[in-house]
Amino acid sequence: MRIFLIGGFLGSGKTTTVLKLIDRLAADGKKAALIVNEVGEIGIDGKTLETAGIPSKELTNGCICCSLVINLRITVSEIADIYNPDILIMEPTGLSFPSQIRDELLNMNVMMSFAPVVTLVDVSRFTAEMNQIPKFVEQQLKEAEIIGINKIDLADEEKIKGIEAFLKEMNPDAYTLRMSAANDEAVDKLYELMMRESEETVSLIDAEKESKPRVTENLNSIEISNVSTFSGLYKIKGELTAKSAGALLENIISAVGAEISNVNRSFVGHIKMAVKVDGTLVKVSQTAGADDRKIEAEYIQQEKDSESNETGGNYELRFLAAVTNVKKEKLEEIIDQSVSVFLTAKKLPFEKQAIKSESKKPIVL
Repeated sequence: MRIFLIGGFLGSGKTTTVLKLIDRLAADGKKAALIVNEVGEIGIDGKTLETAGIPSKELTNGCICCSLVINLRITVSEIADIYNPDILIMEPTGLSFPSQIRDELLNMNVMMSFAPVVTLVDVSRFTAEMNQIPKFVEQQLKEAEIIGINKIDLADEEKIKGIEAFLKEMNPDAYTLRMSAANDEAVDKLYELMMRESEETVSLIDAEKESKPRVTENLNSIEISNVSTFSGLYKIKGELTAKSAGALLENIISAVGAEISNVNRSFVGHIKMAVKVDGTLVKVSQTAGADDRKIEAEYIQQEKDSESNETGGNYELRFLAAVTNVKKEKLEEIIDQSVSVFLTAKKLPFEKQAIKSESKKPIVL
């Protein structure tokens, strides 16, 4: 079983890249499985990745490089025993140190090899991230063996070259790859790099493990990141269509971003909300970097679940926010107030739900 670790800060394009890699693996006849990690109690990207059609598991309410290490080991063992995939893709939270995850897995009694550790960089927000959380970003990048300079379509050549030079100076040993996750050719190149010379890669990792102490030992990535997170869900009653749900989520997220900006004008982070309406997963996200806040909406067709309450006037609105240098209590207040204002204005009765950890749900096979 070969491990793909796809890291990168919040909103760097990990989920889009993972979906493309899954398509590439399928075309190559490889059997794949997936673990996705959300730092909040509620998972959203796992819902998106359900459309990939491969065995998947979502670990929530913590980071798999520190607080969820035991759950990670159990999950990897179960996937290896039950499914025995050729490739196990791991998409850790953007607040993780991927090489620390690799170090933990090396201690398991499971036959596995490792592709080079990938860290994605959002070229359009990199300067803002370095201004807000320089130590955390530097740690992620120094551990990377491949650095994907992502979203190059959102930056000019001068800016891309400047970031390339900076990354080369910070981590001269890493392979840097210009890419846009939406571009198949760039993802094909990444796939080739991750599949190349697997035995040599494993030998190199084993040698490094024996010759020097672990780089990320005893580091709590979430504490180092100085990022506050808040997640949860609301039960909603009323009538929604996919289109009206998308407009509603866009309005809420826009208001949340504006209020957070009043607290920290230069905040960097990711705010996501999702609701399933009659077989369509409506997902809206805001990727923020300094004064630049981008809102994107996705409408993902999924199979209707007869047992789901997300149809016929009953819905679950899920949200997850992770932002820099804003106190958690203030973040909670902003989200709760924004959601309440817009749902009330739309005359949609709602109730905030107590959250139970989803990390122990059985693997979906």
